[in-house]
Amino acid sequence: MSKPIVTVKNHSSRDIFIDGDPNWDDQVLLIDGQPQERIYLLASDQSVQISVDWDGQGNELMMGVIFADGPDYDYGGDGFYQLSIGQEPRSGNLGVTDGGGDAKVQYTVGQQTPWTMTMDFIDQ
Repeated sequence: MSKPIVTVKNHSSRDIFIDGDPNWDDQVLLIDGQPQERIYLLASDQSVQISVDWDGQGNELMMGVIFADGPDYDYGGDGFYQLSIGQEPRSGNLGVTDGGGDAKVQYTVGQQTPWTMTMDFIDQ
């Protein structure tokens, strides 16, 4: 079993809230290797690794994750990105393969390999 691993770094002045996508109800989001059953707060100047247990070859839709600029994203109060993370068809490297959104923070993706990448969040 392989794990896609995303290192998330918060360089913004805000807390970032990380949650599994409810549309991926069979997915257990792992944060620093531990199963998360509720939203996770990533404070400014902190980092974590997110992943899921993955059985099989990589594809475009290995992980569904929500990154929000506040805990009330589900009811329209805070901005968020609802993203699919998996291997990009063209390069074969891990990346954001679907989704979108808008928040008071923005992200960039870097250091991509087939099973790892970084996401850096900064103020918008």
